[in-house]
Amino acid sequence: MKVSVSDLLRMKQNVIPGIARKFRISERQAENFLRIAIEEEARSRRLNVSRGEVSGDDDAVSDFVKEVERWSEREFDEEDFEILGYCRSINE
Repeated sequence: MKVSVSDLLRMKQNVIPGIARKFRISERQAENFLRIAIEEEARSRRLNVSRGEVSGDDDAVSDFVKEVERWSEREFDEEDFEILGYCRSINE
């Protein structure tokens, strides 16, 4: 099974303004942060991330999508922001 990272981002557009406010960054940077968070969560679940798609076992990808669906801006704390933001650039 495959799912597009862009599709997951579109699904979570409503949390981008909250992430931007929470970490005092632009909405574009918040979108980049969320993209990185999605990709890193997929990798932590040992799913394949390549060319903007997450792929793997049907059940594992389905569980991953369900997890991302539950995310809100409360999902992320300052430590997440520092790790993802400083290890990988979220600049525009």
